[in-house]
Amino acid sequence: MILVATCDQLDHPTPSIDLLLKALRSRGLDAEHKPWRTTSVGDFAAAKLVLPLCFWDHHGALAHFIDWVDAVEAAGGRLINHPEILRWNFRKTYLLEVQRAGLSVPPTVHLTGVTAGKVERLMRQSGWTSAVVKPVSGQDGHGLVKLEIDERDRWPDLSFPGQEALVQAFQPDIATFGETTLTLFAGEFSHAVRRIPAQKEWRANRQFGVHLEAVSVSDNVVADAKRFLTCVPGHPLYARVDGIVRPDGFVLMELELIDPYLYLEFAPERAADTLARLIAELVNDSRRCS
Repeated sequence: MILVATCDQLDHPTPSIDLLLKALRSRGLDAEHKPWRTTSVGDFAAAKLVLPLCFWDHHGALAHFIDWVDAVEAAGGRLINHPEILRWNFRKTYLLEVQRAGLSVPPTVHLTGVTAGKVERLMRQSGWTSAVVKPVSGQDGHGLVKLEIDERDRWPDLSFPGQEALVQAFQPDIATFGETTLTLFAGEFSHAVRRIPAQKEWRANRQFGVHLEAVSVSDNVVADAKRFLTCVPGHPLYARVDGIVRPDGFVLMELELIDPYLYLEFAPERAADTLARLIAELVNDSRRCS
């Protein structure tokens, strides 16, 4: 049995997961989806592979998510992506590693003991008129706050789990270029989708009315996406590299290695089957080693 771990907030399977399950079954593999909160760890541990592709409610149970990863691994479960990758990607401080590697990412600072005063000082010292403050761990745009330095007297209270957060220089051209997501399987490019924020909106997430469209990207952009993956501690089976495609290059917004929506329905004839083939190869390898 191959299990896709899902959340309880949406009807499942999603169009993307439905295509993947059908592609797996067409290869003779038993594949299902089960909610992570209400399914026993033993069920996940007994599966041949577990893909946490629909963990879209862990922003409200951050510690529980890592506990679940630890428990499934300790019980002998085989998580894909590997638990080391999931734990690394869980904390967005990985962006600092990308930044230190000299790759293109918006200027990012990790703050502890977060206060409005600290954020204001950072913005003034850095010359940022606008900044985005985000939880160190989170998903789908939850908890993000956009601040304007000239509206300092109207800032909301800044409260983040553990009183730590990432502060990034706001990238205003996301309204012009949108955010492009590149999906890669085993390090190879599959397809790209552009997410265009709604009018007067700066967040390119589904709950904020984003518009989606399949796009072609240049070989240079694909090469940039692959370079970002060199920072990952391991080799992810699936990855979504999200960023802004600019005339002078690709700037990373986030690496999605835990539960990215893979947009398989935007390339239905090849993407789902490619991922299913790679999963089948992993299952066969585990059989040969057992």
